[in-house]
Amino acid sequence: MDRETILKKAQGEEDEMVAQVRDKSIKYTYLALVCSAAVFAFLRGQNGQPIMDLCATVCFSVFAGRIYCFIKTRDKANLFLAVVTLAMAVFATVRFFMGH
Repeated sequence: MDRETILKKAQGEEDEMVAQVRDKSIKYTYLALVCSAAVFAFLRGQNGQPIMDLCATVCFSVFAGRIYCFIKTRDKANLFLAVVTLAMAVFATVRFFMGH
């Protein structure tokens, strides 16, 4: 192997590592978002406060991530999740503005 081939191969492996780290960080971001929203929703529910804004926030966030993945990969599962979470976000937003 010549020097250029080795260099291109090494750069490709680094790009894969960066993509894998980014993907895992997004998973942890989703997990932290959902868990913190659940805790705050529980606390707000205990105090008789509406929690639909938290639900809408989480759903809009997941929708944005899934629609981005669908645009980039054309994977129908991402489109399905995007549509479902968008519907849930709209439902939660309407309920929030109705005072629930």
